[in-house]
Order: sequence, then C-alpha cells, then structure tokens
Amino acid sequence: MNGKDKISVIIPCYNVQKYIMRCFDSIYSQTYGFENLEVILIDDLSTDNTWSILESLQRQYPENVISLKIQKKGKCGGARNLGMDICTGKYITFVDADDYVHPDMLRVLHDRMTEDDYDVAQCGVSCFKADKPNVLEVNDFEIQRLDLDNVDNRKNLIIGLTGFTNVTAWAKLYSTKFIIEHNLRFIEDVYYEDTYFSMLCVLLAKKYCKVQSTLYYYFENTEGIIRSEISNAKIRDAKIIMDHIRQAIQSRKAELRNVIEQCHCEIQSFLLWHQYLESYNRIENFLKKELDICKEEFLKSEPDIFNNPYVRAFSDDAVLKRMSKLRVTAKKMDNVWFLDNAIHICLGIHDKDGNYSVWAGTTMQSIVENTKAPIVFHILHDDTLNEMNKNKLSLIADNSGNGIEFHHFNPDIFGSLADSMNRFTIGTMFRIMLPDIMPDLKKIIYLDSDLFVNTDIEELWNLNIDNYCLAAAQDCSTIRNWGTPYAVAAGQTSRDRYFNAGVLCMNLDNIRKNGSLFQQVMDYLSDNPRTWLPDQDALNAIFSGKTLLIDEKWNYFIDEARKNNEKAEKKIYHYAATLLMLHTNNEIDRAYYFTILRTPWGEQMEDGLLCNSMGRIVDRTGMLEKLLKKATQNNIRFVFYGGENSSIRKAMRLLNRNFDSCEWHEHLEENEIICDDNTVYIVSADADDSNGLEILANAGLENGKNYFITQRFLHYTEGGFAL
Repeated sequence: MNGKDKISVIIPCYNVQKYIMRCFDSIYSQTYGFENLEVILIDDLSTDNTWSILESLQRQYPENVISLKIQKKGKCGGARNLGMDICTGKYITFVDADDYVHPDMLRVLHDRMTEDDYDVAQCGVSCFKADKPNVLEVNDFEIQRLDLDNVDNRKNLIIGLTGFTNVTAWAKLYSTKFIIEHNLRFIEDVYYEDTYFSMLCVLLAKKYCKVQSTLYYYFENTEGIIRSEISNAKIRDAKIIMDHIRQAIQSRKAELRNVIEQCHCEIQSFLLWHQYLESYNRIENFLKKELDICKEEFLKSEPDIFNNPYVRAFSDDAVLKRMSKLRVTAKKMDNVWFLDNAIHICLGIHDKDGNYSVWAGTTMQSIVENTKAPIVFHILHDDTLNEMNKNKLSLIADNSGNGIEFHHFNPDIFGSLADSMNRFTIGTMFRIMLPDIMPDLKKIIYLDSDLFVNTDIEELWNLNIDNYCLAAAQDCSTIRNWGTPYAVAAGQTSRDRYFNAGVLCMNLDNIRKNGSLFQQVMDYLSDNPRTWLPDQDALNAIFSGKTLLIDEKWNYFIDEARKNNEKAEKKIYHYAATLLMLHTNNEIDRAYYFTILRTPWGEQMEDGLLCNSMGRIVDRTGMLEKLLKKATQNNIRFVFYGGENSSIRKAMRLLNRNFDSCEWHEHLEENEIICDDNTVYIVSADADDSNGLEILANAGLENGKNYFITQRFLHYTEGGFAL
C-alpha cells in the first residue's frame, strides 16, 4: 500500500476458464495501482478448470489476491455476499469474470467518490463480442453529481434502473461504510440478484455520482447466466426478486422516511418493468402460460398500476397486452443498451403555422414502417413547435418502440439569415449545430422533413464513411444541367460532385476534426451573400472532396418518378415541400398519402389532402375551358408575358403559337398594358420578379378573362402548379 484507500474487487466465477485471465489482466493493469487492490475471486462450484486458475493467481499474488471456493451453490448473489463478508477495503466494486474494465476505471471512480463523500459512483458501459473491447479515451470531467435530497434526482435514478447497464451491480464503486450501515446484501440462489441490490442502493443513498465515460466493458457471452437457456425459473425469479424488494421497502419504512411516498410511481414502474415487461420482451414466444401467471400476480400486487402516469405515458388501457413493442420504455428510462445500438436520425422543424410538423411526422412514420433496427429520432426545433405536435411526433416513436429526443434552438444564433430565408425553412440550418450539440455521437443521418422513406434506412446507416465527413446523393437537377447552383458557378465545387443536402449521413467525428461546422457555414454565407441555397451551397463548398457520393435511390426526387410514372421502389423519395398530389394516379403518391393517414395527424389531414387535389383538378379544368373559348374566338390577340421559361413555351405550344413570331414581353410597365376584350395576356406566375400578376391586376385586367396564369392551366409535368 502507498497511502491510498484500499479497494476490494469482488469477482464471482463460474465456468469462466476461457475468460478469467482477460478479466484479471484488466484489473492488474489499473492505474490506481494493483498494490492498492484486494481482489477476491470466488468459485461458485465450477465444473471446468476455473478453480485451478484462481488458486494459481493467489499463489502468484498472495498479498493482493484471495481465492475462495463457495461451499453451497448460491449463484452470483451468494458469491458476492461471501466477498463482502471478508473484504477489508474502504470501497467495493463488483466485476463479472467474463467482462473487462478500463485501466482508469478505479482511479476515476475513486477520485469522484472522495470529492464529496459519495455513497455510489457509477460509470458508463459498452458491450463487446470480440476477444478484447475497443477501449476508449477517458474524459474525467463528464460527471453528473446527484444530491438525492432532491426528489427529482432520486426519481430519475429509479426510472433509470429499467436500463440493463444501470440495474447491474457492476460498473459501480460503493462505499463500504454505506453498505455496512444499511446491511445491504444480495438475494442468493436466484437470477437477477443485481436488481434487488441496485434498487436498495438507489432508495437508501444520499449522494450518487455518474461518470459518463465508458469505463466498464460488458462481454456479450451467449453462454452466460442471464443470456443462456430460457427457463421458467428465470420468470419466477423475477417475481421473487420483486417480492423481496416490496418486503424490504415495508421493513425499512423508518430508514427510507418519505422516499416511498415521494417515489411511489417510479418504484411501481420499476416493479412493472422487471417483474413482467422484461420477461415478456425476452421470452414471450416460449412460455406464454408462465407469463400469464406473472401478469396475474403483478396485477394482484399492484392493482392501481393503470393510474400510474408512467404507464399512461407509454401505453393505453391494454398496457399488458402490447409490452413486446415497448422498446421505447427502455429508451425513456435511460436504457444505454438501446442507445448504443440505435440508428440516430435527425430532422429540423421550424413550424410557424403549425402545419409543417405533419410532414416531419410522415417521414418518421415511413422510416419506422420500413426499418426493424432500433432508432432514436433527434428533433431540432425552435419555439414554433407547439406541444400538441411535439406529442404527436413522440407518439410515432413510442408506438413503434423507438426513441425520440427534442433539442431546442433559438434561431437568433443565425442572425439576419433567419429573416432572409424566404424559400427555405430556417429549420434546415439547425443541422449545422449537430457536431456541437451531440458531442458523444459519432454518426447521424440528417433528413429533410419532406421525404417518403420507402426503404430500410439501416442500409444507409451501415455505409462505411470512416474516411469521409458526409455521404450524400448527387443533386439531380444539377447533374442534368437543369440549373447551376451558386457553389458550382463560383467554382467552389464541380457540377458532377454537387450533392443535395436533403439526405446526409454525417460522420460527426471527422466533421469536428475539420473545425466548427457552424462557424464555417456562417462565414461562408457572409462571404457569399448571393447564394440562394444557403447551407446546401455551404456544405458543398466546405466538404468538396470529403463527401462520399452514393446512389440516387437515397435521395430521389418525386418529379422524376412522376414524369415516368414509375412504380414504388426501395428508395427515399424527396417531395418539394408539402406537395403531395393524389391526382397523378402515381402509386408512390398513393403510398405516401396512406402513410400520412397512419400518422397521428391522419384523420385531420385526410379531407384536406383530397380537397386540395380535387380543387387543383377543378381549377385547371375551369381555366382550360375559359382559355380554349378565348382561343376559338376571332380577332383574339395573345400576349405572352414572363421570362423565357418552359411554362411560357408550353403555353405557346398549347395555343399553337410559334415563339419566334408571337408577341412576347419579358417585362411590362403598367401603362403598357392593353385592357380590351380582344387582348389576352398569358402570364407566368414569376413574371417581373413575381410582380407581374399585380401589374396586370392594377391595370384593370381580370384573371380568367383578360389574363391567364400558365401554372394554373398547364399540367404539373409541364410547369403547372402541383396544387
């Protein structure tokens, strides 16, 4: 010893001859100093060579290793209790024999414990399947200090115990004084002994510390105790453990004071999760009869469960009939396992009139209907997202068993840019903050809110972009020479590498290494005020040469599919804002429509969408009828007004006029307008910088009589209005 506090490391061992040396080596390599450790290795009547290895380790390190063989099999609970009976350390930690600990785990947790005399310090957990885990760098300063006199802190800890890596005894350092004072023990000869111990720790502790850094590595051992064969005992043991917790709460009323009353709903939710939900999720197809017994017993023990606000929050009155779908419960309750294995997807929402959220919700709905992997949706929003729409977005995630997190922004951070984005929503700009607001995420998929995801997005998530900052599809209008974005015209990137930013797979680690994305984009927009595709041009310029170009199926514009009347394929279809058209008779539009109806907005949207499409048909038919009557009259003079665009040319062709010989004006003044029964103006809606319609009206002309708007009578494929 060198003056440091002794830490007792208790390791139960059962048939772990393949793994124990890996585990022991990680303990031996602790930067806290092996000489300051008391390693207690307890053999739980192994049938392989485990005991011989443990004896050998004690002979090799007699000052620091104690090897014991338990006399009566008591599973991990019995072994851990024996370890606590003989340990002499000021602090105790538990390690499973097939797991691995970070070299700094005990040093970091000890430093945190001694800062403010904490009862328990907990670290982050990661899972591994290989021979050794990928050990991450430690950040000592990511710490959550919880004073449990604050009832909200204790409530959050209790709810967090529904997460697999929170309810375990390992990945924590305990004050031995705290354990002795409260006579904390493990239940023996049952599975899930950690659950009882961890719950009592959270109920009884006064100070609790969480270190966010990953310091404990859990081995996904298919031969392990919890993940091995399915048995009735495992279901029954969950009930036994919950009953022990109920009994402990009753017998410790004086010790727990008002904690029981303050945290009643949280405790009840914990009991529901561990007694029934987790068992249901794990083995529902194998032991239905046993599960039904569990359900009946739980309802007898907790008859008021349906009044619990946590239950109402994630389910309906048939809560116990649909628990197999409730992965979201684990997510809501801090399930680290879920988060570590989820696809992270981000959408930005600026919803000034309350009608934009439905399109983001439809994008989410299409994703969850086509993707089986767990998903966490990240919604970037400002004050325009109202509570009702927020709840509906949450409902889509909840009902599909996925997670959702909301990240609030103040658009003022973008300065005057927020007021100048007339054509695009400022919500698209929120994505440039992703590397900063999600420092722990390595990767995320950003999606515009006007997408119909008709494919499994896991394929996009699994793309290898280790050597890139972004993955994106080429912008179809740019590569087809239909337009020239500013970034291409300015020589900041090439036409064949210009991508559309509506679907992005983002390597956040590499983006951070490239510098502050927010600052780079803001600097670009300041230096290039003429861009009309603000952050898309900026991203193309910043990441030119650092973007993996991917198949167009990942960002396929719906206009392309409509023009060719394509059938629905495994693609992401990109809609222009909210322009769903049911009058196209295209099966992609129909599929998109029915997806909208399956969202929480479906009922209120159904009539509106049908009316919009029918209204467009009626309007176009009416305009064509009036225009054709004019065309059949004698002495009618048609004047074409607007830029030389495709809609003007299509109108000329419809009226059998030749562009070179007909009267056409790109610009007109009000005093140049002729107002008589023989002159009819054919005008594009964007004539004279979109002032043309006002000029004609001010001159006394009547829409549908003296002038006709090309977009109202042309088909959408010819440049007509979609709706």
